[in-house]
Amino acid sequence: MSSLTPQESSWLDLLAELRNSPAIHVYNEYNGPIDDSLGDASEAMSELADDYGVHLDPSFRELYTRFSGIGSSWRTTEEYPFISGEFHIASIQLEIEQAPPKLGWTESPIDDPDLEYELRTIDGTPDSGVGTLAAVRIQPGPGTVNPEIWFDHGSRGVWKLDLDYRGYMEALRVTKGTFGWQYLFTDVRLRGDDFGGIGERLSNMLNVFPDLFPDYDYKPLRRRLAARLR
Repeated sequence: MSSLTPQESSWLDLLAELRNSPAIHVYNEYNGPIDDSLGDASEAMSELADDYGVHLDPSFRELYTRFSGIGSSWRTTEEYPFISGEFHIASIQLEIEQAPPKLGWTESPIDDPDLEYELRTIDGTPDSGVGTLAAVRIQPGPGTVNPEIWFDHGSRGVWKLDLDYRGYMEALRVTKGTFGWQYLFTDVRLRGDDFGGIGERLSNMLNVFPDLFPDYDYKPLRRRLAARLR
C-alpha cells in the first residue's frame, strides 16, 4: 500500500481526536483502505476535468485523499450537553463516479428539475440513519469551476451551501460532523419549532468544542451562528 500523505494522515488524526476524547462516545468508526488505483492529486484533477467537466481550484491538491471511505458516528457523554454527529467521506473521484443519491425532498427544489440528477454525494450519515447528505453538483457545459455544494435534510428540504468543496472539508474538520452544522452556511433562521433544536445543538457545540478540541478556530462559526439566530 502507498504511504499516507499528510492530508490523509490528518483525517486519521481527526478520528483519533474523537476516539480518544473522554467526552465523546464513538458508536462506529469507518477507516477504509487507501485505493491504490487512484493517482496523485494532479492526476485526479485531470481525470475530473476530462471525464466530468469538473475543474477544481489548484488548492484542491492540498485536500486530496485516496480513502475508499473514512468517517465516524459519535455523541457526547452524559457529563456534557448533548451533541452528536456523523460524517462519512471518500476520495472525490470515487464519489463522483457514483450514481446520483436518492434524496429526501418530494418536489423539485427551487424550480430546478435537473438538480437531483447532477448531484454526487460527498458526505453522508450511513450509520445513524438521520437521512442527511451533502453533495457536489456536476453541471453540463464547458466546465464546472469549484462546483456548488448542496445539503439534503430529507423532509426539511435541500439547501445550497455558501461553501465550495474546500470550505466544506475545512468546516467538517472543525465541526466533526455535528448534525446540522451545514445550516450555518445557509440563510435558514435557527429559531422556532422547525429549526430551533438545531440551533440549540450548534450552540452546545460551540460552547463545548473549544475546551474539547482547542486547536481549532471557532470564531467564524460563532459569527455564522449569531447571524442564523437573529
